[in-house]
Amino acid sequence: MPLKQTLYGGICPLGKFRLDPASPGSYTADPVEKCINCNFSDTSSKKFDLEKICQCPSDINWDEYDKLRKQYSSNGGELTKEGFWKFVNQHHKK
Repeated sequence: MPLKQTLYGGICPLGKFRLDPASPGSYTADPVEKCINCNFSDTSSKKFDLEKICQCPSDINWDEYDKLRKQYSSNGGELTKEGFWKFVNQHHKK
């Protein structure tokens, strides 16, 4: 699932990085660093492409993400990124 698109480029749906209004063309935080450490990042590809790395639903917000993360963590069993993505896809309110 791609980043949320704006007229000036992709931004994180969770707000981990945004376009910087004070400096056009730059971000408020490093998108690479924020995406690599995210629970929604798919880093299995050898090519670095934020559009392909981001597995976050483009319409999710931080509150819903946090609620789903806590629910997934409390389910027990093996916790994986791929398992989390499936859980979110099943329980995310679209």
